[in-house]
Amino acid sequence: MKLAIGQSYCPNCGTSLQQNAAFCANCGTKTTAPHSQLQQVPPVYYPLTPTQASVATGAYKAVIAVLLLIIVLLGVGLYATSSGHLFSLTGYRYSLANPPNAQSVQPPNTSTAQPPYTVIWNSCGGSPGSGCNMSSNGWREGSVPDTYDYFVSFTSTVPVRVYFFTLGQFVQYTVCSGDVNCVSGYYSSLPATTSQSTAAFKLAEGCGDYVAIYVASSNGVMYPNISVKQNAAPFITGYCALQGKASLFATRAPPMAE
Repeated sequence: MKLAIGQSYCPNCGTSLQQNAAFCANCGTKTTAPHSQLQQVPPVYYPLTPTQASVATGAYKAVIAVLLLIIVLLGVGLYATSSGHLFSLTGYRYSLANPPNAQSVQPPNTSTAQPPYTVIWNSCGGSPGSGCNMSSNGWREGSVPDTYDYFVSFTSTVPVRVYFFTLGQFVQYTVCSGDVNCVSGYYSSLPATTSQSTAAFKLAEGCGDYVAIYVASSNGVMYPNISVKQNAAPFITGYCALQGKASLFATRAPPMAE
């Protein structure tokens, strides 16, 4: 803040006085002790011109790296509820160079594994009967182990839909905070329902590239009973066949039941 000094005048003749003068130069009248009058000068602000922050491809690479690390480390045994804002890059979308095509989502022509199955998810930290809280602005997620058949069973107080995304599609879904319209290419899914009984997902029999996403239509409670059984296909399946790559985690041990 700047300060300006005021001008003093002779009390007898009104002539302006020099700074710190004891007598008037015009009439000789003795002046009072000078008191400078301070005047406040309002500050001047120069706001910076806002600039649009850009998002480079490096940001997406970081997102992919983090998501892949989470999926590999947690496996299927841990399902996390997302608030829908795990990663948010507003106004931007992640593009897949080679999204899944219609052929890559066709189940392999192999025999489906038969019971008994290994239960890998039946609670969310409490007893199986306590269920898992679901919200309309979030989802629950978990990786599908490769060389296994994955069986979906649950009941719920609200309709729940299940999506099976590749890792790339999962990045798209997460970057857009759970907007399925951001997901490119083809994917498998189960229609929204309050009761699902032993629906088999077989594309991971020869591919380690899948994530299961559970999405509720509104707030409610889901009672999952998700199970798996090893059933390795003698060939590459699903998206891995499209990419011409082998399973990434073919030697992974089966997850432990909660």
